[in-house]
Amino acid sequence: MSERKKILMIDDDINLVNVFRTVFETKGYDFAEAHSATEGLEKIKQTHPDLIILDVIMEDFVAGFRVVNELRTGGEDSEYSAFSKIPILMLTSVTSKTNLDFSERVGTALLPVDAFMEKPVRPGELLTIIEKLLATGEKADPTS
Repeated sequence: MSERKKILMIDDDINLVNVFRTVFETKGYDFAEAHSATEGLEKIKQTHPDLIILDVIMEDFVAGFRVVNELRTGGEDSEYSAFSKIPILMLTSVTSKTNLDFSERVGTALLPVDAFMEKPVRPGELLTIIEKLLATGEKADPTS
């Protein structure tokens, strides 16, 4: 990696965040974290990440969706408009908690994120998706 890429993980599971911090830093990424939607939005402005890993259920059942909405549909006048193209990987246990499967909606108006992975996830799988998103900007399919 010629330039260190910055990853921001927004997730309220501090143990999971710590595990992935170690994995990403070992692989040469800069890593920042936030533990709520509000804190995450502030960290986006502070750190200007190259990629966001985002949980859905944090302080409430739709916290992650609020972050996505703010980034993707805030419009040109939004304080987050400069960050609208940052790849977002939604990493969540929302399906197991709600029985709603959002994976089919990735990239649609309902779920304008670049990839979706259900927890628990193996670090190697996550790294593969992240490397693809950072290298190509393409939407990544965790099943490929």
